[in-house]
Amino acid sequence: MADTTTTTFSLTKPEVGASADTWGTKLNTNLDTIDDLLDGTTAIKPNLTASQWEVGGTAVTSTAAELNILDGVTATAAELNLLDGVTATTAELNYVDGVTSAIQTQLDAKLALAGGTMTGDLLLGANKIGADAGDYIKFTADTQTDFYVNGGNEMRLEADGDLHVDGDVIAFSSTISDATLKYDINPVEYALDKINQLKGVTYKYLNGDKESAGLLAQDVEKVLPSAVTERKVPLHTGDDKKYKTLNYDSLHAILIEAIKELTAKVEKLERK
Repeated sequence: MADTTTTTFSLTKPEVGASADTWGTKLNTNLDTIDDLLDGTTAIKPNLTASQWEVGGTAVTSTAAELNILDGVTATAAELNLLDGVTATTAELNYVDGVTSAIQTQLDAKLALAGGTMTGDLLLGANKIGADAGDYIKFTADTQTDFYVNGGNEMRLEADGDLHVDGDVIAFSSTISDATLKYDINPVEYALDKINQLKGVTYKYLNGDKESAGLLAQDVEKVLPSAVTERKVPLHTGDDKKYKTLNYDSLHAILIEAIKELTAKVEKLERK
């Protein structure tokens, strides 16, 4: 009876009745062949049939559609080449970082403003980002951020927290004073009595030991509650608690009316 071979990898099956040496030699050869298959020295037979390549009893095939599952995108034949490096054109290499055309065009498309598009091109370079040559934000490492409008440096935020603005700062709570924007307008009464209840003090902030002078919000709240508001000040405190803040502009009305009350008293004394 002659030797036979296995179906898939053609391993030798010695004939029955052969001598022990013959069996040993052929088995050793088979073991070397199997070892080469396992460590990659010899390629495992690539063209397995559906019946030979199964997972859980179900045949596995490798159609283009199934290969697309690897990255979750629809891939053309050219794009699939990237999987094994067969070819790599410039266009295909662009898929590595998602850029399929000019970087500027990609950024304009991806950074479009909500409800519209950016005016002008998005400029990157020289530590700045902006809509055109005259309108941009410039970053100076570790020191400041400058805001340019129409070529002019209109605002600067410094690393120490100071904000410089080349113009007025318009804020609803402090500077908008048009009478047509207000109602229920009444004069401040007993202004001098209110001033006498306040106490000017000097103090140091817990944050940085900075010295200053002023009023305590808790004292002002007893006299003029509308001048005191509770807000979070995380940059100063490092927490999300609410602290009392004071609108010093609100005190101007009391000071003005107190001066008028004092003037009236002086004039009364002078007439005597």
